[in-house]
Amino acid sequence: MIKITDFSEVNQVTFTKLREHLAKKILSLFEEYSVKNLENIGCFVVLDVTEYSMFDAAEMEFLEVLKLESEAYLHGVKIIDDGYAEDIYLPVEVIKC
Repeated sequence: MIKITDFSEVNQVTFTKLREHLAKKILSLFEEYSVKNLENIGCFVVLDVTEYSMFDAAEMEFLEVLKLESEAYLHGVKIIDDGYAEDIYLPVEVIKC
């Protein structure tokens, strides 16, 4: 699991298109909320193949399949507190029915 709480941590994401997507999203949040870090807004969590059980769809306020060219993710937003949320990404190929 990679938990991104600071812009510099986005470089830890090995999936190219997801890394680019998250970088744009973080910069957009900085501009929208007039902040320089994610401390009071939320964080981004990127799960790997072994962590699929950590993605509980029932806990998500929002759920979608996000397609970024050749990469696909189950993306959910989990509200932790008023004004603070976790955006969670799970590579689709690990989903089991």
